[in-house]
Amino acid sequence: MSVADDDLGSLQGHIRRTLRSIHNLPYFRYTRGPTERADMSRALKEFIYRYLYFVISNSGENLPTLFNAHPKQKLSNPELTVFPDSLEDAVDIDKITSQQTIPFYKIDESRIGDVHKHTGRNCGRKFKIGEPLYRCHECGCDDTCVLCIHCFNPKDHVNHHVCTDICTEFTSGICDCGDEEAWNSPLHCKAEEQENDISEDPATNADIKEEDVWNDSVNIALVELVLAEVFDYFIDVFNQNIEPLPTIQKDITIKLREMTQQGKMYERAQFLNDLKYENDYMFDGTTTAKTSPSNSPEASPSLAKIDPENYTVIIYNDEYHNYSQATTALRQGVPDNVHIDLLTSRIDGEGRAMLKCSQDLSSVLGGFFAVQTNGLSATLTSWSEYLHQETCKYIILWITHCLNIPNSSFQTTFRNMMGKTLCSEYLNATECRDMTPVVEKYFSNKFDKNDPYRYIDLSILADGNQIPLGHHKILPESSTHSLSPLINDVETPTSRTYSNTRLQHILYFDNRYWKRLRKDIQNVIIPTLASSNLYKPIFCQQVVEIFNHITRSVAYMDREPQLTAIRECVVQLFTCPTNAKNIFENQSFLDIVWSIIDIFKEFCKVEGGVLIWQRVQKSNLTKSYSISFKQGLYTVETLLSKVHDPNIPLRPKEIISLLTLCKLFNGAWKIKRKEGEHVLHEDQNFISYLEYTTSIYSIIQTAEKVSEKSKDSIDSKLFLNAIRIISSFLGNRSLTYKLIYDSHEVIKFSVSHERVAFMNPLQTMLSFLIEKVSLKDAYEALEDCSDFLKISDFSLRSVVLCSQIDVGFWVRNGMSVLHQASYYKNNPELGSYSRDIHLNQLAILWERDDIPRIIYNILDRWELLDWFTGEVDYQHTVYEDKISFIIQQFIAFIYQILTERQYFKTFSSLKDRRMDQIKNSIIYNLYMKPLSYSKLLRSVPDYLTEDTTEFDEALEEVSVFVEPKGLADNGVFKLKASLYAKVDPLKLLNLENEFESSATIIKSHLAKDKDEIAKVVLIPQVSIKQLDKDALNLGAFTRNTVFAKVVYKLLQVCLDMEDSTFLNELLHLVHGIFRDDELINGKDSIPEAYLSKPICNLLLSIANAKSDVFSESIVRKADYLLEKMIMKKPNELFESLIASFGNQYVNDYKDKKLRQGVNLQETEKERKRRLAKKHQARLLAKFNNQQTKFMKEHESEFDEQDNDVDMVGEKVYESEDFTCALCQDSSSTDFFVIPAYHDHSPIFRPGNIFNPNEFMPMWDGFYNDDEKQAYIDDDVLEALKENGSCGSRKVFVSCNHHIHHNCFKRYVQKKRFSSNAFICPLCQTFSNCTLPLCQTSKANTGLSLDMFLESELSLDTLSRLFKPFTEENYRTINSIFSLMISQCQGFDKAVRKRANFSHKDVSLILSVHWANTISMLEIASRLEKPYSISFFRSREQKYKTLKNILVCIMLFTFVIGKPSMEFEPYPQQPDTVWNQNQLFQYIVRSALFSPVSLRQTVTEALTTFSRQFLRDFLQGLSDAEQVTKLYAKASKIGDVLKVSEQMLFALRTISDVRMEGLDSESIIYDLAYTFLLKSLLPTIRRCLVFIKVLHELVKDSENETLVINGHEVEEELEFEDTAEFVNKALKMITEKESLVDLLTTQESIVSHPYLENIPYEYCGIIKLIDLSKYLNTYVTQSKEIKLREERSQHMKNADNRLDFKICLTCGVKVHLRADRHEMTKHLNKNCFKPFGAFLMPNSSEVCLHLTQPPSNIFISAPYLNSHGEVGRNAMRRGDLTTLNLKRYEHLNRLWINNEIPGYISRVMGDEFRVTILSNGFLFAFNREPRPRRIPPTDEDDEDMEEGEDGFFTEGNDEMDVDDETGQAANLFGVGAEGIAGGGVRDFFQFFENFRNTLQPQGNGDDDAPQNPPPILQFLGPQFDGATIIRNTNPRNLDEDDSDDNDDSDEREIW
Repeated sequence: MSVADDDLGSLQGHIRRTLRSIHNLPYFRYTRGPTERADMSRALKEFIYRYLYFVISNSGENLPTLFNAHPKQKLSNPELTVFPDSLEDAVDIDKITSQQTIPFYKIDESRIGDVHKHTGRNCGRKFKIGEPLYRCHECGCDDTCVLCIHCFNPKDHVNHHVCTDICTEFTSGICDCGDEEAWNSPLHCKAEEQENDISEDPATNADIKEEDVWNDSVNIALVELVLAEVFDYFIDVFNQNIEPLPTIQKDITIKLREMTQQGKMYERAQFLNDLKYENDYMFDGTTTAKTSPSNSPEASPSLAKIDPENYTVIIYNDEYHNYSQATTALRQGVPDNVHIDLLTSRIDGEGRAMLKCSQDLSSVLGGFFAVQTNGLSATLTSWSEYLHQETCKYIILWITHCLNIPNSSFQTTFRNMMGKTLCSEYLNATECRDMTPVVEKYFSNKFDKNDPYRYIDLSILADGNQIPLGHHKILPESSTHSLSPLINDVETPTSRTYSNTRLQHILYFDNRYWKRLRKDIQNVIIPTLASSNLYKPIFCQQVVEIFNHITRSVAYMDREPQLTAIRECVVQLFTCPTNAKNIFENQSFLDIVWSIIDIFKEFCKVEGGVLIWQRVQKSNLTKSYSISFKQGLYTVETLLSKVHDPNIPLRPKEIISLLTLCKLFNGAWKIKRKEGEHVLHEDQNFISYLEYTTSIYSIIQTAEKVSEKSKDSIDSKLFLNAIRIISSFLGNRSLTYKLIYDSHEVIKFSVSHERVAFMNPLQTMLSFLIEKVSLKDAYEALEDCSDFLKISDFSLRSVVLCSQIDVGFWVRNGMSVLHQASYYKNNPELGSYSRDIHLNQLAILWERDDIPRIIYNILDRWELLDWFTGEVDYQHTVYEDKISFIIQQFIAFIYQILTERQYFKTFSSLKDRRMDQIKNSIIYNLYMKPLSYSKLLRSVPDYLTEDTTEFDEALEEVSVFVEPKGLADNGVFKLKASLYAKVDPLKLLNLENEFESSATIIKSHLAKDKDEIAKVVLIPQVSIKQLDKDALNLGAFTRNTVFAKVVYKLLQVCLDMEDSTFLNELLHLVHGIFRDDELINGKDSIPEAYLSKPICNLLLSIANAKSDVFSESIVRKADYLLEKMIMKKPNELFESLIASFGNQYVNDYKDKKLRQGVNLQETEKERKRRLAKKHQARLLAKFNNQQTKFMKEHESEFDEQDNDVDMVGEKVYESEDFTCALCQDSSSTDFFVIPAYHDHSPIFRPGNIFNPNEFMPMWDGFYNDDEKQAYIDDDVLEALKENGSCGSRKVFVSCNHHIHHNCFKRYVQKKRFSSNAFICPLCQTFSNCTLPLCQTSKANTGLSLDMFLESELSLDTLSRLFKPFTEENYRTINSIFSLMISQCQGFDKAVRKRANFSHKDVSLILSVHWANTISMLEIASRLEKPYSISFFRSREQKYKTLKNILVCIMLFTFVIGKPSMEFEPYPQQPDTVWNQNQLFQYIVRSALFSPVSLRQTVTEALTTFSRQFLRDFLQGLSDAEQVTKLYAKASKIGDVLKVSEQMLFALRTISDVRMEGLDSESIIYDLAYTFLLKSLLPTIRRCLVFIKVLHELVKDSENETLVINGHEVEEELEFEDTAEFVNKALKMITEKESLVDLLTTQESIVSHPYLENIPYEYCGIIKLIDLSKYLNTYVTQSKEIKLREERSQHMKNADNRLDFKICLTCGVKVHLRADRHEMTKHLNKNCFKPFGAFLMPNSSEVCLHLTQPPSNIFISAPYLNSHGEVGRNAMRRGDLTTLNLKRYEHLNRLWINNEIPGYISRVMGDEFRVTILSNGFLFAFNREPRPRRIPPTDEDDEDMEEGEDGFFTEGNDEMDVDDETGQAANLFGVGAEGIAGGGVRDFFQFFENFRNTLQPQGNGDDDAPQNPPPILQFLGPQFDGATIIRNTNPRNLDEDDSDDNDDSDEREIW
């Protein structure tokens, strides 16, 4: 059936009737219990979805274009129809409830990508939890511009700074792709590109035709009709839902309680009847209460008939009850669901929940009243109204579902019609029920008919269901000329026309929705409309119309104000330049600002005749006021940042509005100095003032940025008008004056005795404005300000206040004032302190007619005037003992007044100004010490680093980059040496650092050597370049007689008191004054005031002072200043000095200076001659230094060699010295043990003799093939799993620290370790066994290396190295070994269980593992150059370990006995390869346990292997084509060696192959020869390692080199040629002369199981996986890098998430799991089990994970950005991070040598001890790994947040991890975050906690599955399937994961 145009009306009626009468359906009509309610919800959802989809699809005709048949439906019952057949079928609720349908509206996963295409519109896709948000610094207009993973196209952002964030519940947003205003350059949407690729496929044409039906006018009309009806229905339902409104909710409860208590049942029934939802389809069956008299109590005594039926009690979420409070309150309400915790969780998650429901009203009333006694919000709601509200919820969910259908045509139509219906007028307003009469009837006390705001103040609609009048304010022209001390006169309109659209109604009802519905509505409406180019401006305009309503609602009438829609609206709408332009042009900005002012005004008071904001003092549990304040200020700042015309904020109405807002916080927070006792409780009220005033400063700075960017286009008259308004307001305040010297009026005020404020935003604003115009124009604008001191004095008070606090004068006010002062003074983002300096500079310039008055006013404000005038002496001022420190601050202030001139400079361009500021900031941040890029960037104010291009340019100009040297440090930037001279330690930029320490650092860089540091004189940085001409005389006040007197008195104080506290600064100030005078009056000028006041006399006294009085630097500075003064005016100066000190004193001084090379009375000609000689001497010294340097560099060439001592002949027979690491005793007779880590190794791989990739590549050092990425074949994956489980593949790793056995036992007992899990007491390396040792000595044994090679090598022979044992020794070592065997389970538990196993056979197992350890060393050395001898060099510790293991084996057989050679620990089996290195295993076994020479053993082994290899290789090539292809492939990789005639003959003797079709018959032998050499190489190298270990046992001296057959092995083998290496090595280790000789031998082959079917071992490079060259690739192109994946099958949206890890062992992408155990599960199931390394691309970290005991640490990923940074900082700004091979090689070295466990334990330190202890039986159920990050070398590396963690408790080696993942959250107070209380000792108090655990308890984690009884938690997962992880929020994972975490429902996705 098709719907024609004339049928739309009837369809509209059907929709309206169906929705509004849904309560009449029998299935929904009556109340039901909690379980039935859940079934009803599912049925209701399916009913809404089926019906609306059927209607919107033209009676189901177009459903096939939207959905496919659900696969379950076809499988379960093919008879069931896929889609509804008719309207009747669609609304057949019985069919739904009887489960005869399966939802057809499942979205086709194969087409899910289509939903991301957004041709012709913005994307607007809402980010999901776990998905990345991409920001491009170059492309985005600001930080709010983001792209989703589907739209982000890496091609658009090559070489750009692209950074990512992971979407969480708190960092969300929508994709801005397609929004041209959001991007600086056109972007090419990736989703659209994919669509274009698909559209070229002919198979898609049919789908495109099907989609076109949604462009049909009939279908468009249908969509519009359906959406209009559902939105109208939604509005109608929530218009009548006034019960949850905070304005009347309590009144309803009170009224119901009173009616109940007073027995007014009829009135109560009537009241409830009036409140409940009604429409035209209600009938009397739901209630019997009517207005007829027959229902009165008198007519019918039966109350049951009066009470309405079917009512519910609904509890709403709020933000001021915690979990326990809510649970207690719910219990009092006696809910019908016994699971209170589930109810509480639902309230928190959903936002509301039904407490109970009943047909009988009296059954629910008690609970309704009871739950509210504890303050919970509850409503008494009729069942029908609840049903309609649930219907509305599912309608919104249905719309959400529609927005995700992968049909682009449908999306376009649906979204357009959604915008149209929402933005259209709500025409049904008059037809629907008006709640105004109900409110007026029952709440008349709140409903004043004469109040025009009666509707908005109750948050209800006006008459006729219209948007009510808001509290708007209009600023008239008459109020734009000046700023009122209170509030400027404004007009309040009595009426206003609103659009009255559906959108406005839905937003107006925002405070009525519950939490989940509120979020869903916002997620449906805001992204959809904000992404529409057509409806976005309409949406914005309609939001602005009711901005006043929403803002007031948030402040006064919202239960959950943090959920307000206005926040997201501001971000999505007001950040759009077009919208912002419209807002300003329509003057809506004024309405927004006055709406915000209106709310602030509610909390203002009048102080000193001025209206200022005061802290909220009324109870506000929801924090709605704070949220409203912050949101309002953020809105203003956001709009100002998007101003297109910089004149707009300066227009009269706008500037008055902004100034009114700023004025409310001007000096709002005042503090007063406390005296007497210290405060017990510090005042924290300042926080709110600080917070909001900071926002005001941000608004001011935003306005300043806008004006700065478009300075040339601003009307200067607007600037001057603004200056006039502010100065008039600030300058006309009534202040008290006092008279100084009967002639100078200064302002009377005492900072230390009166209330004073830090922050004065208006003063800062005035400073900004004055900076933008010339001083002359600004001065003329001050026409209404007669005394600028009235303005500047408030800034001066702030400066003095900060200084008094800094010196400890306000100590009794507590620490909080110190933090406030620091925040205000040292915060460059505020810029307020420097602006205070600026205003005081202006006072000096503009009040220049009476400079003494200014100086007196400054002295008085600093409370130094009484001292200056002589009324009090120096030691009895108000500051008492802190006077010296306050003067130190005073001098710094005066110096800054004199030298800080940045606000008076004029630059040719904005960039020049910014570059000057950036360079200065960098210089002052780098001079103290070099900094990493991130630290430096954080140190520089944000407004200077918005464009990092400019920052980088300035950084390059002023600094030198120092590359990182270590493996964990960052690169740093160091200030250029030439720039240290430009650093002034008394400048504002150095405010945070002390003068003297800063000066010392600067001098140390300027001085040539340490002795010269004190002699360096720092030059004050004073400049008049680019200065406004009216500011040239800024320093004139310092040349005034009054100020000279101040300086004189201060110098005199220093001399009199012999106090140098402030003398350094004072002399620097004097120096600055002289420098400024020189710039203004010429180089030979000295201020007259400093001549009339004999400053020179005081300088001479300081210069000649004793060394214990003043420091050398002070004396040098005074001497320098005096010298400069004398040079300029010698006669006057000497006359003054002689008058004071006499001739002799002055002559002595002259002589001293002459000895220093300074003639104070020399002529100009003499001075030039002296300087020329000095220059000549300097050049000569320079040549001498160069000569000395040359000699040092070539010292070795000039030294003679005769002094060398030859030590070769000296023999050393003594054994190695053993010292116990614990007791430090080396003389004890106790046996020693060494700690060792004994576990599986991941390095053994099977080989393929026909794979040229294995044999042809050169061993040329560590490498990374970024083209290969991370693909690994299945054989490798299988080998990794086998390596982690097969007992024959274990190795040893040891730190080789010797410990007495008895000391070790005591250590283990004391630390509560076990012998198979402990950390080395010296280096904290994790160990799981000990190896007993004793000293060996070659003395008197006759043993030598040649003997081992030529005659006999066995353990019997080697045991002669032991000294004779006593019987006691035997017993002791025997017991040690017995204990070792027991604790280590024979070093292989499976072998130990064998029936014929005896303790003696342990030596066989140890020998296998020792051979593996040698193999590990050899494999690791393949990565280093030169490969031929790399295994010899830089491996002292490894050889020491090998020697110790061998000694242990020797000692074992010597004490316990020889093993049975009939016993085979790893017997040969047809399908089992125990050891890939079987050939070397044979060599070791024969060498140690057979009385034959080593050469004979090696010869037999290599001969057998070579023959087997050649036969298998040559016979395995079947035809010429195969050979040719193999040869070509091999030649492409490397050089195939040519066989010689001799070698060809030798090869043919073994296998003579004749093959037709070959170009050359020799190529098959060339291949065989080349591959054979590479196959022999590993075993030959291992034999050499074996020999070197033997050499270590019997060498004569420490430095003796390895010599075989008279050849020094390392020198002999050090070359690259493989063939020559093999031949020479074979000559050394076998009985043959070469490989040819080996192959042609006629000796019989030894028969041994190990030499039969020898497995081939991989002989290539073994390392961690190949990584992408750039780490960013994993983030920006994660979908293109096709890695194997491992995740839960329940995880949705996995392809779009960045919270994954990449296993560096096997290359699998491991997705985050809900239980956070993804790493452990991966290692145990699919990879190498014991340990692993995981790359976390999103955070640029590597997680090193140990399975047993479960532990994590985080280290920086081996990627560096261009600034040499690693880790999180490397990618923070989107920098390109490149793989650093050196660091990756270091990580690989840890992995390949089995050193990751030890590295983890060393990093964790003593905390690893807790990890070991908590891994026992008792602790197992409460263990999570301890995530720890490496402490960075750069101390400023930030964001050390806790990372991912895994968990595994191993009961036995075969135990499946799935059986061990259950645990209780925080059962013993120990979790992933560490030990409670932070100390390791606290862990051992867990027993107390455990006793409490057996008590029943509630679960405080609302989002996690609920706790079972604690004892069940303790007993593990077999008693409880829910796994609870502390601090895991399921909402931060995929939502589907939180439903089901049981591993039985999980599988690995590959």
